[in-house]
Amino acid sequence: MPRLRPVHGMFFLVIALLAFGLGTWVARTSAPPKPPQWFSDWKEKVFEPLADDQLTLNELQGQQPGELWLTASQDGPQLHYRGRLVTEEGPWHVEAELALSEAEHASLAKATGMQPGSKDQPLSAELMGQLGNKPVSELALAPQEDLAVGRLAVSLGDPRLRLQVDGGEAWVYPEKGMTLLHRDGSLQWVRVVPRSTFKAGETP
Repeated sequence: MPRLRPVHGMFFLVIALLAFGLGTWVARTSAPPKPPQWFSDWKEKVFEPLADDQLTLNELQGQQPGELWLTASQDGPQLHYRGRLVTEEGPWHVEAELALSEAEHASLAKATGMQPGSKDQPLSAELMGQLGNKPVSELALAPQEDLAVGRLAVSLGDPRLRLQVDGGEAWVYPEKGMTLLHRDGSLQWVRVVPRSTFKAGETP
């Protein structure tokens, strides 16, 4: 049997290294994408409490600094909390609506004189402090840069419903109170509401 020369040994070593590198590359490219690091933190501190209808303005503000705005709608004046979340994937627009009773809506309308079509008005930090215990009725996050919907869906599993809607396809997770909207795989927004909202809309 002929003896292997050093050059032959080097050749086999290079082949082995190339094969190992190719295997590693295939494993990485076939692995599912990892969710953003911040998403797990928000799930625990914001999304799950909101799904349980237990998230307050103070708790949301503790997670994400922002401002309180008075906005106009067909249903009367609303209170919205707005912030800007900065992540490794880029910035996100954060907007939450506070839950108000009919009496509070009427009081706001009388005090502000806001009508549908009126411009949004920022409110003082002092007033926001006074409303800190108000519950959050819904929360929306919209990425300001392209992000594949799979980056979030990988940690949520398969949606219970997939609905074609204006603007794309909605992936609905009623048990999490969450909906993802994407267009051609690009995430448009994430919306979270109390899961009881989905139950109230179910047909017996």
